[in-house]
Amino acid sequence: MRAIVYTVFGILFLTTAVHCKSGLSSDKISVLVVTGGHSYDTAEFVAMFSQMDGMETELVLKPDAWQLLDRGRQFDVIVFYDMWQAISEEEKLTFLNEFESGTGMVFLHHSLVSHQEWKDYTLLVGGRYVQPGSTLDSTQFSDYRHDIDLQVHITDPNHPVTRGVGDFEIHDEGYSNTLQLPGVHNLLETVHPDCDRYIGWSHEVKNSRVVYLMGGHDKYAFENESFIRLLENAIRWTGITQGYK
Repeated sequence: MRAIVYTVFGILFLTTAVHCKSGLSSDKISVLVVTGGHSYDTAEFVAMFSQMDGMETELVLKPDAWQLLDRGRQFDVIVFYDMWQAISEEEKLTFLNEFESGTGMVFLHHSLVSHQEWKDYTLLVGGRYVQPGSTLDSTQFSDYRHDIDLQVHITDPNHPVTRGVGDFEIHDEGYSNTLQLPGVHNLLETVHPDCDRYIGWSHEVKNSRVVYLMGGHDKYAFENESFIRLLENAIRWTGITQGYK
């Protein structure tokens, strides 16, 4: 029951007037945050976004997010924090159309687990957490470990996503044996027996910039200043905000 109350609070708190890409009435960056399929520390998650200046953020659950986009709502950036499996052919088309239009895409934490039956999802995110029953050809499944302390090293300090962020420590959940596509640009790495080496990357799909950050399991990440800065930078860079090009 507590998770349900928090979710409703989050929706009410985050829902604001969102302006489309044309910038008719605001120069703020418009952000759609997509959740669903996994519980989380909602109050702290909402508070994290409230710290980011110059953004108008709206929180929507899957599958309602697809319907929102189908109605013509436009956003500069979509942040995915879902772990949702079902996706219809029509919803796939809606998703792919966002990449055609150049919408910035930021994927967080357990969004790497979404849509196990859709092979092309891996190409969009740049990687995949592989579960038993996945349609991916894999003999080795991914795993996770709660409550570990990760020493994070910035592999590319010159990238706009890592701007102003030095090496840091975060108490979070780690994933291991995940799939990472060759050719993505690695931004973050760590050395821990219960976590993969690379935990953040960027790449481009069609006309969209894409960032994946493995962090973000709970309030300890949402209150970590370095993680917040990385997420804010990722939103601004994928949304091609002035100064982040």
